[in-house]
Parts: sequence; structure tokens; C-alpha cells
Amino acid sequence: MSELLSFLLQHEESFRRFRLPSLYSDFRSQQAINPDGYKTNLNAWEAGLTHAANAGLIPGGRDIFSLRTGESLLHALETKEWGRPLALTPVIAAAVAEGRMIPLSEFLTSPTCIYEQKEAVPPWFLVTWALRQLGLRRVQNVKLGPPIGSYVLIGNVERAAIKVSEAMDVRFGRIDRVLPMNVFAAEVARILEQPSGLTDDDLKILLVYLARDKSYLAYNSLTVKLRGKGETSPVITTEDTNIAYLKALMADLHLQLESLNMKVAELDQKARSAVASKNRIVALAVLRSKKLYETIFSRRSETLSQLEGICTKIETAADQIEAIKAMKASASILKGLNTEIGGVETVEEVLNGLRNEIEHIGDVEALINGTAQATTIVDEGAIDEELQALEKQDRAKEDEKAVLETKKKFELLDSMVPSETAMRSGEENVQKAHSLVSDSSTHALGRLSIESGESRTISQKHSEGTAIQEIQQA
Repeated sequence: MSELLSFLLQHEESFRRFRLPSLYSDFRSQQAINPDGYKTNLNAWEAGLTHAANAGLIPGGRDIFSLRTGESLLHALETKEWGRPLALTPVIAAAVAEGRMIPLSEFLTSPTCIYEQKEAVPPWFLVTWALRQLGLRRVQNVKLGPPIGSYVLIGNVERAAIKVSEAMDVRFGRIDRVLPMNVFAAEVARILEQPSGLTDDDLKILLVYLARDKSYLAYNSLTVKLRGKGETSPVITTEDTNIAYLKALMADLHLQLESLNMKVAELDQKARSAVASKNRIVALAVLRSKKLYETIFSRRSETLSQLEGICTKIETAADQIEAIKAMKASASILKGLNTEIGGVETVEEVLNGLRNEIEHIGDVEALINGTAQATTIVDEGAIDEELQALEKQDRAKEDEKAVLETKKKFELLDSMVPSETAMRSGEENVQKAHSLVSDSSTHALGRLSIESGESRTISQKHSEGTAIQEIQQA
């Protein structure tokens, strides 16, 4: 079992054992009688081959962005029980017609964006279908099927482009956004987790997609320039090419220094081994070589330091240029705004007009408030009369209550019938009670005569005097 077939059986839900007879059969006849089953088989094959390509398992190379058809692919999919798949032709044709696969040559040479064009059904598929309708499966001993070639898997390219752009978006400065081609390829391989690096075809496909279809970068054989913030489509200038050359030289020096450092460490170990084995001649020769490599290492380090200093100055100058551009744009904006304002005289005129209007509003409010106060004058005399009437009513209620209490006390005394012995023994208490009642009655009646302010009749005074004498005699 090939690695490709093993991957499909282990990772694809549609390639379970009970589905293999249908997938490996010539299911083209189902397009009319069972369109759902036909579509399911097409999707299963397309998804399986796309995922296998992304894992680098398609025969004929380790491309992750393209699918190579032909004998090697059919052989890798062959099983002992079901043989080779008989209906890969409609799978490729449907994917091409719907724009999910594009022939590699067309993808690389097309001047227009892939999202602006609609692929038609490939002519070779129409010929194949027509001949099969006539019952012909071979023409001049050539088996009909998809022609041998490579097809770009758009889904894989789109997902990779998203990963690359998200990782590269952290580069803000002009110097950071310019990369040598080899540095860009190594960085992309790291982002996409491809330890062996991208193939030439994969790198071309990704560059074309990001440049033509996404306008994310511009590139030539040596330089890649990423789109900056606010740019619609980057353009490589002579300065960008020189910056890329400088960065390529620095990257090469880094690699040389790593190699020289390892060589020095290796020679140092050999010298120590020669000394330990008492081989003085070998030790001297190794130490001479070590000294030579250390000298080369020191010179390359100085060169790298100088180049890094130059790169830093270039980056500073580039930042200053961007700052000056921003200040120019700001000055232009401020000039336009000042023109709209119209100068100091216009501002003073506006402010004076505003003050006048505010004062006018204040005058109107004062006039309205004065009118309201004039129409809501309260008669203080009427309020005093109403208050006196309420106080008079309150006093009358209190007097009436006092008279009722006095009456109750008279009734209590009348109801008391003391015996002769009780009268003798309680004479003191009775006198005290009579005195209390007399004082209370006299006080209550006096309040009535004083607070009422009205003259009493002779008969009323006589009645009150008689009542008081009766109480005292009792």
C-alpha cells in the first residue's frame, strides 16, 4: 500500500472501507440517475487529493500547491481489491470548471486575476465524454482520461497565503518589507512548516498568487517587496534592489560566520586530542589552521558589523523620509482647514455674532420671567384671613373638648353615693376632689369667656354661677 493510499484511508472520512467500491467504480453514469451520489464521490476525491497534496504525498514530487496527474498517481492509488480508480477524469474536470483547480501553465502565465475569470469545462473532458457515450473507451490504444500535467490547488494556495501574510504583517518599516528572494523563500518555508523548503513550482505559485491576485507583494528574480500600510500595490525601486542586495550579503555573512565558528571549534578539539596523544607536530599544524580560521572569522565579523551599521543608517533615513512625507501631508491638511476657517477676522466675527445672539436669548428669557412673576402675584391679606379662620376653628375644637371633659366629671360625681361612714372617713378626699373639679371647671369656663372674645348674656353668667355654687355646697 502506497503512502498516499494509506493517508487517505486513515485521515479521510469519505474513504472508509464500505465507500471504496463506489469511489473506485466508474460512477460517471450516476450523474443522471443519482446526482447526489455522483456529487458526493466528486467531492470525496477532490478533498482527499487536496489534503494529500498539502501533506506532500502526491507522487512525482513534494509539491503542496499542485496536483500532478498521470500514471504515477493512478499507481499510487491502486488497491489489490478494487484496482485503480476509474473516474478521476470528471473529478479534475469539475474542479477546473468551478475554479478550484487551474492548470499550472495557465495559472503562471495568466495576466488577469483568477477571481475575475470563469473556467469552462476543459475540451479534453468533452471529447472524453462524447467518445464514452459512443461506447469507445480507447482511441488508437490510448486510454482516455485527464491529460498528464499539473493542476494548481487553489484552496491550498489560499490557506498558505493567509498564513504568510499574517506572519509578514509585523514588518512595518521600509527596510523590513524588502527581502532577498532566498531569505523570503526560507521565511515562507518556516511559516508553512516545510523543513525541506518549498519546491520551485510552489514558490512560483505562491509569489504569483500574492502579487497578481492579492497585490500583497512585488517581486523579481532577486527581490521581494511587501505591501506597506496604505499602499495598494507595491513597486520595486532601485533603492529596494540595493537594500535587498545588502541584506543578501548580510545573510550570507551570517551563514559564513556560523560555518567558521563550527570549524574553529572542530580544530580546537583536534588540537586538544593531539596534545593529549603527545603528537606535537599535528597539534601545531591544527593550531595554525585554527588561527587562520579565527582571523577569517574576525574579518568577516567586522565586515558584517559595518554592513549592519550601514543598514541601520539606511533604515533611519527611510524613517525620516516617511516622517517628512507625513508632515507635508499634515501641513497640506492644516492649510486647507485654515482656508475653510477664513482667518482670524472671520473667527472674531463669528465669536462676536455668537455673543450677541447669547445676549439676545438672555434678554428674551428675562422678559418672559418678569411677565410670569407679574401674572402670579399672591394676595397676602387673603392668606392671613384664611390662617386666622383656621386657628379659630382649631381653638373652638379645643374648647368643645374641654367642656365635654368637665361634663364627664360632673356625671362621675353625681354617680357617687357615699355612705355616712364613708363620708366621714373620706371627707378630706371629697373636698380635694371638689376643689380639683371646681378649679378645672372654672379654668375651662374662663378660657371660653376670654378666647371667644364675644359678650355673654346675663342668663348664661347666672347659670354658670349657680353651677359653681352647687359644686361648692356639695
